[in-house]
Amino acid sequence: KFGGPRAGFPEIARRAAMALLHDVVLFRSLGEEMRVVEPTLLAWEYAVTQLAQTFWNSTIYLIVASSRFQKVFDNLISAVWELMSINPVVVALDEATQRHFASRFVPVVRYTPASEAASRLHFGGNNALARYYFTWRFLSHGLRVVYSDIDVFLASNPLLFDRHEPELLIEAHAYNEEVCSGFWIAKPTSATRRLFKALVTWISRYCAQSLCHQTALDYALRTAPNYDLPGNFSDTQLRGLLGHRVRWDFLPIRQFMHYTPPRRDDTPAHWICLGDTTLVALHIWRAAGS
Repeated sequence: KFGGPRAGFPEIARRAAMALLHDVVLFRSLGEEMRVVEPTLLAWEYAVTQLAQTFWNSTIYLIVASSRFQKVFDNLISAVWELMSINPVVVALDEATQRHFASRFVPVVRYTPASEAASRLHFGGNNALARYYFTWRFLSHGLRVVYSDIDVFLASNPLLFDRHEPELLIEAHAYNEEVCSGFWIAKPTSATRRLFKALVTWISRYCAQSLCHQTALDYALRTAPNYDLPGNFSDTQLRGLLGHRVRWDFLPIRQFMHYTPPRRDDTPAHWICLGDTTLVALHIWRAAGS
């Protein structure tokens, strides 16, 4: 079941899904040229914002996807619709993904990295910048943004865990207190907009390895050392990640679990493992042995 039965939905959805059937190239340097946005991208953002404000309580479920995960696309659309009564909003990393979601009237835009360096930022893909960039853009349009990696599987409505006080709720790793960049709920406030704009600028300027974007997010929120930061970065460089003053908290780890397999004999006792609790969302990351 794709889309919704409400009056006016099919036409708005069609415009949002079909607005861009060609590549959107996001600048040579996102950090330096963020104010320059292609008119076609603005049209797509406007159509998505109309959808969200009219039908989705000013909320979007944002994903960045490639055809490597095509077998889960329709499950994702159905789960988000059945559990949250909205459609996902998709940033496609290739033409096959773009056309798959567009054929189901799901709002989709094609993202093409502006440089070879950008394409190397995340496991040979290019969604490191895209997740932060599009979160920032839709926060700027006044929308609440639920961002999810494509390998997060929903079992319940995550918005039931949104709370009034935190401006940002985010996934934790199951084994420590570091931030995971695979799932968050961000409210449209001046602080969250500053945070995500700063991340786009900082990542595009300084990140040279795959998970640097995640450690940058972690450092920006916790202001504590992780396995990558502060590293060799100067205080001046790191200052770009600070000063946003976002009120944030972790999503409950027992309901939002990141890639921890069922308990084994050698599993540390403090780890929360698959099977220990009732889940809302499970983030399955194959590279970690899930």
